[in-house]
Amino acid sequence: MAASHHTLQPPCRLAPVPAPPSVKGLEDIPPIRAQFFYASHIPIDDPLAPATIVASSDARQAKLPLRPFSPADNAALERAWLSLSSDRARYNHDYARRPSSPSPALEREVVEKVAAIVTSLAAKHKEKHDREGPAPPPAPDGLSSGLTTAKTPRETASVPVCCSELELDASAELRREFCALTRRKLPALDQDRVLEAVMGQLARLRMEAETAARSATPSEMAGLVAPTPGRALAQLGTSLGSRVPTPPVDGPPLASSLPTGGLGLTRPPPLDDGISGKPFVRVEPSSRSNRSSGVATPDDKDRTPRSILRGRARGDSQASKRGRPALQDRLEDSVEVPVGISRLHMVSLPVLQMKPIYWSPVNDIATVLRATWFYRDTMVPVEPSVANQLEAGYRELRPWTETWSDELKSALDVGALGEEKISHRLWPEDTDKTFKTKDGLPPEPLLSSDPFCAARCFRGEAAAEGSLEPVHSELDTALPPPEARTYAKAHVIYKDATTAFLLKPSQKPSAYYGRRPLSKIMKGITVGLPVVRGFDRAAWERVHDKRAAARNQAAAPMVSPAELRQTAEQGVCPGCELDKDRGQVTDLVLVAHGIGQKLSERVESFHFTHAVNGLRRAVNIELESPTVKSVLRPGQNGIMVLPVNWRHLVNFEDDGSSGAHDEDPKATYAPDGFTLKDIEPPTIPAIRSMISDVMFDIPFYMSHLKPKMIAALVSEANRVYRLWCRNNPGFAEKGRVHLIAHSLGSAMAIEVLSKQPTRVPRPLDLSTPAPDTRFFEFDVTNLFLLGSPAGFFLLLERGGLVPRRGRLKPGADAADTVAKDVVGDVGMFGCLAVDNIYNILAKEDPIAYLLNGTIDPLYAASLRTAYVPSINTSFFKSVSDTVMRGLTGAPVAEPAGPAALTSGDEDAYSHPPNKKPLARLPSQLELEVHDFTREEIAEKKAFLLNDNGQIDYFLRSGGGPLEIQYLNMLSAHTSYWTNQDLVRMLCLEIGRVPGRQHALASMRAVKKGKRRFGDV
Repeated sequence: MAASHHTLQPPCRLAPVPAPPSVKGLEDIPPIRAQFFYASHIPIDDPLAPATIVASSDARQAKLPLRPFSPADNAALERAWLSLSSDRARYNHDYARRPSSPSPALEREVVEKVAAIVTSLAAKHKEKHDREGPAPPPAPDGLSSGLTTAKTPRETASVPVCCSELELDASAELRREFCALTRRKLPALDQDRVLEAVMGQLARLRMEAETAARSATPSEMAGLVAPTPGRALAQLGTSLGSRVPTPPVDGPPLASSLPTGGLGLTRPPPLDDGISGKPFVRVEPSSRSNRSSGVATPDDKDRTPRSILRGRARGDSQASKRGRPALQDRLEDSVEVPVGISRLHMVSLPVLQMKPIYWSPVNDIATVLRATWFYRDTMVPVEPSVANQLEAGYRELRPWTETWSDELKSALDVGALGEEKISHRLWPEDTDKTFKTKDGLPPEPLLSSDPFCAARCFRGEAAAEGSLEPVHSELDTALPPPEARTYAKAHVIYKDATTAFLLKPSQKPSAYYGRRPLSKIMKGITVGLPVVRGFDRAAWERVHDKRAAARNQAAAPMVSPAELRQTAEQGVCPGCELDKDRGQVTDLVLVAHGIGQKLSERVESFHFTHAVNGLRRAVNIELESPTVKSVLRPGQNGIMVLPVNWRHLVNFEDDGSSGAHDEDPKATYAPDGFTLKDIEPPTIPAIRSMISDVMFDIPFYMSHLKPKMIAALVSEANRVYRLWCRNNPGFAEKGRVHLIAHSLGSAMAIEVLSKQPTRVPRPLDLSTPAPDTRFFEFDVTNLFLLGSPAGFFLLLERGGLVPRRGRLKPGADAADTVAKDVVGDVGMFGCLAVDNIYNILAKEDPIAYLLNGTIDPLYAASLRTAYVPSINTSFFKSVSDTVMRGLTGAPVAEPAGPAALTSGDEDAYSHPPNKKPLARLPSQLELEVHDFTREEIAEKKAFLLNDNGQIDYFLRSGGGPLEIQYLNMLSAHTSYWTNQDLVRMLCLEIGRVPGRQHALASMRAVKKGKRRFGDV
């Protein structure tokens, strides 16, 4: 969408972000046109970009290209970034930069805030551990026993804590309330001291609760369990060794003495806004439990199987083993902004990380950079620390004023000596006197590049960059040592309000050498490295994205300037409205995987998400094909493909059994109290691990663990669907959902859809606390089974595919949907609540089974083998087939695929002909042998199950005399995701007009006598 279609005034998404109020003395400073970048192999604004798999070992070493966010996303990110700024945080930051000791008032305020944190954390963890079980007896030193050892980010003293959650919660609360500089300068904010105070408070709470339980009444017990804030403050003052006098033990409430606004602890944590689902980024560090899948919330713990919760908890540890920033995910009370043309990713602020919304990150976490200064010739952002030094000098010298212009003129008149006066050193001098402060620590820069400090303590002037490291050290805020600085000895000459020049020592002004770079700069000659303040998108596109530049230049305005002004006055932006309409996807495709995803925890390239990302790109490419566009129904507006990764939610090693590993030797042993590890021999561990990760999913599914696996699939699919509905208003009322199930996932889908309600009410009630784990919360329009063993499971259950009673789909006869011999009822295995079922098989796939025979064996035997139409029919193969059929006298078959792409035939995907074909009268033998009543019932079932009158479709393989089926078998089961024929079929069957009369000619069932069923 060209910018000329937008009003560029509120409420337009591209409207400039209002500049925040400036600090005193800088009211006239020009606003910064900051630009956010992300480092990723795949551009999120190009759905046709090829997918790239980055191995986990190379994820951090690879030099990823920087890509700017779109203007709309950048504006949204900038608004969110500026909203994090706090006047109170800025005041505390400025006070901490002073060399003098903090005032008693500031110390008092800090101690009060820390006391509130201690009280809150102690109460939270007491409740947490009381729910989990009885608390361990207190240790002699007043702390609890059975403690773990936690280390601070500086790897100093270790403090025993009740659980690893406490250290994370304490770090998150301290980071939320105080910037890194304040924590570094004030000893009362040392994390070890806070942890010690929390553990002491927790021990006292338990002792008082035990005493109260023995002797006190319930009302007295409530007073003892919750200590007064005054008592907590007195205890904290003693623990931290503070010189600040503490109030009496029974003094006034602590909340009344805390500052209002800014850094107050009384504000509630933000609720789930539905953008991220909170499976991967912890947004509320102290108020909610942490689960990696985000399916369950605190309100729905009783409704979610314990195994799923344990699987999610284990996901955090597994993520950390794979190098993912699991700790960082849980640190910050942040803001999430959805980004990208398809809104599949979100940016967490102020942590400055971009992650996927609908699936767990698979080495696709991208760091985000907020840039303020840029290299003029390439528009590449200047490093944040250097940019902040440039901005600090910019604010000190004020080059946007007339005064600075006069100084430049005077320097030119004076000569080289005058130019020396206006040259500014980028970094401070490296002398011991200036490089060390009174406390012996490195000095603090005027503008911090720490993301948390840059967001809260400044008003948008600070550049910052995210990191994949778990935490940011408090020492990262200090000036880097001279050897680690970029342009360590460089000087800066500010030309005007937007341009400056970085000069090497050999280029800076010098009266001794007669160097006068300013005179050259004023003549238009480039000296050193020119940098500019603010981002120029047009300049970036001219250098890095010439196609976008040409596209924007060729785009003609569809709305006249007068109309733009009129719509802006009415508060409507035509460009935003058009973007909104174009972004409304009408078809959502959820893809459920089969066996083997346990292996993806160790083998990155085996992860199912990579396959779905590639499938999504292939679908987007096909939707641009003229052949596909000619078949799409009116109003069809795109297909979104999302993965349903259910396997990581299930832990088969911990299913609630006990006895084999009980610590108490007197505990009762249960006969089933052993796990796979107890019976697995230690021989050939690599092979056994491979088998258990891949093949054991099938026997697990056929055991008592089946309900657990079904619940995991349903809950994950519903979670993804809920997120999509929250982020795409209106989809729950108008959108259609389709399900693709591969391998074992197809058998699980058959199980769920057999018990699925005939119709799910619309719209979905998103106010319910958690997704359902019994059935899908959406209607499934089309079900695609890939490499499916569902036919085998139907055989075991003695079931068959039967249409659902009362499910009237487009084009179906209402009488057939209630006929006793045709339809079945909910709960019957194989009676699915769907409109169409497709069973796609690779010819050599040893896992796949047919489904036509489960409708009626005789009907299936009367049909010709159906193939997915091919888009790559070889010219030589088509010629040889025609010649061989002519030599043998066999009739020439109709085109099986859109050979139009290679030979000009476009009838393969055409609709049925308008003319009714000549009816062939049955012979006397057929009249005597055929049971036409049975055939009629089978045909009605088939057309209710699929508009084409059949279920099974084979994918064409290479064929030819050199084809070896046993070699193709090795890759056939995993070849579906890259098959172009399948991709086109998905697009056409999902996107076409529903109904039997609109079925495509090449997809319809054909009887062995070549009569096409259902021709009209």
